[in-house]
Amino acid sequence: MNSHGVPVQLSAPGNRSNGRLGWVDYARGIAILLVVYRHCLVGLRRAGVDVPGSLYAVQEFLYNVRMPVFFVLSGIFLTTSLRKSSTRTVAGKKAASLLYPYFIWSVFLISLQWLLSDYTNSSRSAKDYLYILLQPRELDHMWYLLALFNTTLLYLLLKPLLDNKPLLHTALAVALHFLSFYLGPWSFFSDIAYHYIFLVCGVLAADTVMQWESVSSGKALLYLLGLTPVFVAGQLFWLRTVGPEYQTENWWGLGPYLLIILIACLVYYLVSRLIQAWGYMKWLAEIGKHSLYIYILHIHVIAFVRIAFVKFAGNTNPLLILLVSLVTGILLPVLFYKVSRRFGWSFLFTAPKFRKA
Repeated sequence: MNSHGVPVQLSAPGNRSNGRLGWVDYARGIAILLVVYRHCLVGLRRAGVDVPGSLYAVQEFLYNVRMPVFFVLSGIFLTTSLRKSSTRTVAGKKAASLLYPYFIWSVFLISLQWLLSDYTNSSRSAKDYLYILLQPRELDHMWYLLALFNTTLLYLLLKPLLDNKPLLHTALAVALHFLSFYLGPWSFFSDIAYHYIFLVCGVLAADTVMQWESVSSGKALLYLLGLTPVFVAGQLFWLRTVGPEYQTENWWGLGPYLLIILIACLVYYLVSRLIQAWGYMKWLAEIGKHSLYIYILHIHVIAFVRIAFVKFAGNTNPLLILLVSLVTGILLPVLFYKVSRRFGWSFLFTAPKFRKA
């Protein structure tokens, strides 16, 4: 369709620009929007603001898939990276772009929340710095960077042993996924065990994804329409059966949820490809390109907005706060990242040794 909603000839969804898979940026863009949206609403609820159930239901419906998508996408590109660089080089780059900012920004997060404990939703003390190594889930959103690095490192360690044994590797990843049920109290390990399967799925799907680049938009749309009822049914099942802490009561209960999440990831993939193919929302792709920096910084921005509205202005209008939080939580991190690069502050996000790697 054109800008007036009139159908036009659809291009192949696999169009590339500068060697990039264009739909990936859209997928990341959608995922980071869902992340910021959820954190805005959760922050408002914790601050005592009355959030309409309908607003909260939107993010609950898609809650289970937004983070696995990032791991799947990382797995897809991990395959490409390993074909271009050695395992050691890839591990070094991942440490520079994930582990390094994890430590930098986790220390900053704890320090800021400790200093402004009278205004934030978190109560911090000196012992919380130990969570950086022991309990990353206690650090709000920062756990993701460490989990992605750890799952990537685990894959790099296992690759020499299981490189030609995809079924065995998949079985191991599934076993770890179920094992995460018993590792809940130790988030350093449970995050690795739970999310490793999604990284492996991305790795195993990499070649298939490349082949699917030649599939027409028409076929992709038909696949999406066929999968949508299954996707909706799965998400509703997940919503009605999952516990308040997003944990099943039995380890085997993770099985149906795993299948539901993988189906949702496939739907996510088709939606992203079609958006890119139709030329819609190029701003979404730009957001996706900066998703990591938005992820790191958005918590600080939306917390400041919430405090300004609720604590200082006495305004508890959830719709207004949500709108301002979403806009600033996306735009300001992108702006800060671009300014930091302009002034030579890239060390805030990437270890200096690997900045040009």
